Amino acid sequence: MTNEELERIKTKKDKTIHIIQFAKMSEINMIYYEKDYYAVPESGAEKAYELLRQALLSQRKVAIAKTVMGTNEKLLVLYPTKEGIIVKTLYYHDEIAAMPKSVAKMKLDENELNMAKMLIENMTKPFEPAAFKDEYQEKLRNAIMKKIQGQEIVAVDTSGPSNVIDLMEALRKSVELSGSPDRTQKGTA
Repeated sequence: MTNEELERIKTKKDKTIHIIQFAKMSEINMIYYEKDYYAVPESGAEKAYELLRQALLSQRKVAIAKTVMGTNEKLLVLYPTKEGIIVKTLYYHDEIAAMPKSVAKMKLDENELNMAKMLIENMTKPFEPAAFKDEYQEKLRNAIMKKIQGQEIVAVDTSGPSNVIDLMEALRKSVELSGSPDRTQKGTA
């Protein structure tokens, strides 16, 4: 079928975002989120858009909606932000795979848990998206440029760290390296 034929079978409802219900932001498990898009109001719909955005934001709620994208009906969340509304496509419940293996809940030593919390606290800082970049793509671009220039691509060190690590030892070393004031207060050196 051609794109024109596919467009002919879509109803007006299929071509618009149809709100089904509202829900608390916190009720939607992150595993359901697929992709994000910016929602921009059509000319003349700016006031309705802003009214929806402010009402949702003030109540910490989202709109659950549907629309047809390409050849699929998509479940959506209209998620309000300070700047606008983000349309988040969702996976349907039957598209989410079950956890392949259940993870046993272990009884933890309080000192171990406190050490893990200290590590997390020492490494916590505001999230700045611009601080992160796709380092692999950079290596790939450099390799492609070398190949174009006729240079040989040299293999990188493939020996990586073992998947089995002593988490407690790693936590101890990280806390020691961080120079945590808590460490010196407890009389350890």
